[in-house]
Amino acid sequence: MYQLLTTFITFLFIPVLLRFKIRLSHTIAITAIILSLLSGIGANRIITTYVGVFLNPLSLDTILTVFMVSLVGGTMKHYRLLDRVVAAILKLIRSRKTVLMVIPSLIGMLTIPGGAVLSAPFVDDIGKDVGMIPPQRAAVNLIFRHISMLVFPFSMVILFVRSAMPDINIYVIIFYNLVFMVLLLSFAYLRYLRKIDEPQTEPNKEGGKFSHYFKELLIYTSPIYIPVVLNAVLGIPFSAAMILSVVMIFLLSDRKQFGWVLKKSAGWDTVLIIVSVLIIKDIILQMNGMLEVFDLIFSAAGSHLSLMGVFIATSLFFGFITGNMNAPLAITLPMLTRLSSSNGMSINQLHVFTYFLMISAFLGYYFSPLHLCQTFTLKVMKVSTGELYKTYGSYVFVALGLLVFSTMTLLAFV
Repeated sequence: MYQLLTTFITFLFIPVLLRFKIRLSHTIAITAIILSLLSGIGANRIITTYVGVFLNPLSLDTILTVFMVSLVGGTMKHYRLLDRVVAAILKLIRSRKTVLMVIPSLIGMLTIPGGAVLSAPFVDDIGKDVGMIPPQRAAVNLIFRHISMLVFPFSMVILFVRSAMPDINIYVIIFYNLVFMVLLLSFAYLRYLRKIDEPQTEPNKEGGKFSHYFKELLIYTSPIYIPVVLNAVLGIPFSAAMILSVVMIFLLSDRKQFGWVLKKSAGWDTVLIIVSVLIIKDIILQMNGMLEVFDLIFSAAGSHLSLMGVFIATSLFFGFITGNMNAPLAITLPMLTRLSSSNGMSINQLHVFTYFLMISAFLGYYFSPLHLCQTFTLKVMKVSTGELYKTYGSYVFVALGLLVFSTMTLLAFV
């Protein structure tokens, strides 16, 4: 019970530290240190855990991939390759509704500092043109910007789950996430975009213009999709495959001060976050006192629905108070690992519960007032938190209902 209370109190430091304007990366790192010192597992095991994060092949590949993603995102932003992508999209797609969905989704694929600020102006301007009110524009930017983090293979959370749960097939989780997002985004379209009136115009396909812009789109998005293809087809680790992404950016840019731009793009804050979360996860795995408490809770639960209640309450709470998706997963995935080993959970059930924990953590983080993308979007669009949450209303309940229904359906067939 001491370790459970320690973990709970430690994570409460996160909103307090953020309120004092301490960077999120430093906040998560401080949390990892405090949890380590109060965990009661002993100095030797703490040191071994810290060193082990950099010696474990999956953890190391996760850290390197997050670092490479920051390089690719930063250099694409600096050399305005993303602007070329957006320009091509605007020429290819005449439907403003489609553009409102595509631009934030595409920009969201990369870990770019201030990425929400990058997509928000486009959504704000186009939203104004089609008569959307500011809270709706903010909601659309946030909803579609976060698709990639659940379905793109080198998003930070996907990489973390792959590292924390090495026995699962991450592409199965991505498939489950994709089905969930398709259903939820269908509702989002009906709720926020369906009634928009826009001129019905056809893309200009004359004079080779369509093929020209389509070619530009393929070329300038190549640093994003090439690593995915290499990993899926040849099994090349993302951290290695993304070296080719950097080469592609070098060839596509004007190459001025390329070395300096790479150095400036290095996302050390993002790397610190993922390292800290990996440490938190490994520390929790060794906190037997806390895990034994959850063993008792799981034993008393007695049904899948009760287990889901424990997991979703934990995920939503820690996601909401931290404004971070990986932080609650650092707590719940060790709980799932413990449950799986003690209850003889099948690999298919393990996949379903991993999916459930990911979406639960996502929802807690997504609707948190500490969510940095939300903060940036509200600032750009001059919308209050209250106005946004009022607009979200039905979206929240649909997301939660869809999560529970989909999980129970999957469990019935595995």
